[in-house]
Amino acid sequence: MAEQLLLSLLLCSLWSGLLWFSSQFLLKKFSALQHWPALYWCLLALSFLPLLPMPELYQHWTVPSVLLLDTVSSVQALTAQPQHPSLIEPPVDTAFYWRMALGLIAIISLLSLWRLVKQWQKVQQLIQLSEPLDKASLLNKTQLEFLPIQFEIRQTQAAISPFVAGWNRMVLVLPAYIGDMSEQQRQLLIDHELTHLQRRDPQQLLLLRILVALCWFNPVLRLIEQAFIRSMELAVDKAVLQKQPEQALLYGQTLLCSLKQSQAEQMPALMPGFIQSNASQSFYQQRLQQLFQPIPVLSFWQKWRATAMLCSTALLLNVGCAQLSFSSPPQEWVLPVGKVPINSFYGEKHPFRKNRPHQGLDFGAKRGATVKAAQKGKVLIADAKSLNDRYGKAVLIDHGHGYQTLYAHLDDFYIEAGQTVEPGQPIGKVGSTGRVTGPHLHFELLVDGKQQDPTPYLKL
Repeated sequence: MAEQLLLSLLLCSLWSGLLWFSSQFLLKKFSALQHWPALYWCLLALSFLPLLPMPELYQHWTVPSVLLLDTVSSVQALTAQPQHPSLIEPPVDTAFYWRMALGLIAIISLLSLWRLVKQWQKVQQLIQLSEPLDKASLLNKTQLEFLPIQFEIRQTQAAISPFVAGWNRMVLVLPAYIGDMSEQQRQLLIDHELTHLQRRDPQQLLLLRILVALCWFNPVLRLIEQAFIRSMELAVDKAVLQKQPEQALLYGQTLLCSLKQSQAEQMPALMPGFIQSNASQSFYQQRLQQLFQPIPVLSFWQKWRATAMLCSTALLLNVGCAQLSFSSPPQEWVLPVGKVPINSFYGEKHPFRKNRPHQGLDFGAKRGATVKAAQKGKVLIADAKSLNDRYGKAVLIDHGHGYQTLYAHLDDFYIEAGQTVEPGQPIGKVGSTGRVTGPHLHFELLVDGKQQDPTPYLKL
């Protein structure tokens, strides 16, 4: 399980990198996408596509030839090997190391999340130290109509950018230096932050940063986060100036003034604001340039085409990887009949078999006892005719990765060929069909068509 999850996370990182480069092509083709933050949520959702179950496509199921041969022929093939499988050392248990790696990733993720919590506490502390202001004295009638019920405005003495914070109870924090600005500049600043509020940008940014903190091992998600912030600010600038395009010059002057007054080390990086602490100089040049350029309009069909291109590419990847398996077989398998005595171990010789090595385990269960699937898999055979007569009524289950299990001498079946079974699911009853001396379950484990000792895989 740990190995499967780690390899899936690695595939997510590689796939998100491919998506990121694809998005850069789309941004060059449709420049208006830079003003559409939803594009990055689409990229984010598709980045985790490899974690979803792969579609089950056609697979070539095979029945091991050793199960079709007579006992003498199959044993002769085994004894002709340089070393009998029963003498080979059991496989190294690598599950511990995979669990250690997964645990280390989880610990670092929790530390990143804790650092995010400390930033949130810092923002809340800044809000608590600020002074409440009267909303009616700062906002006009139109602005007041669109405010949520739980909303307040506060003023801080810290040299920071105005920002909006909260989840349900929203707070607009304004720095004291806005008192030195003109009334029009103050209104532009407030319009900017209220647009963030209407678009629910504080909640979006908080969710995005939680996800980036938990998935710290994927550097592409951090690039998506930074691109989302840039797109978010460009979209808000566009929305503010659409209402009052004649204020473009004053808006640019307000942006430069806020840049000069704000100190990056004091700014809360967790919330959206007029100025972003981690934004580059080129980003602010882009913001200023777009104020005096025709605002690109993204049509519904352009949005649909961009989303369709990304989703179709993702679908092709999911289908293309359906035949690949990045998981590994479990280290421990379910006991097929529970804790019962074992009458004959793997490799054991007995006069009944003319002293030829036993190819499985004989569980001394009573007639009618329930037989369970050792692991999840697809039932290939559930009858008394497909395999050699010595097995009687038998079930053969394919578990993938070359692993198959055989349950022989059954009295009855609970499943049929083609069915998918889960670990521990009843598949039949213990019986005495085939070549036996009495009721018992004959259990075999095959890897790549060769019988192996099941003992290392079972908790006997």
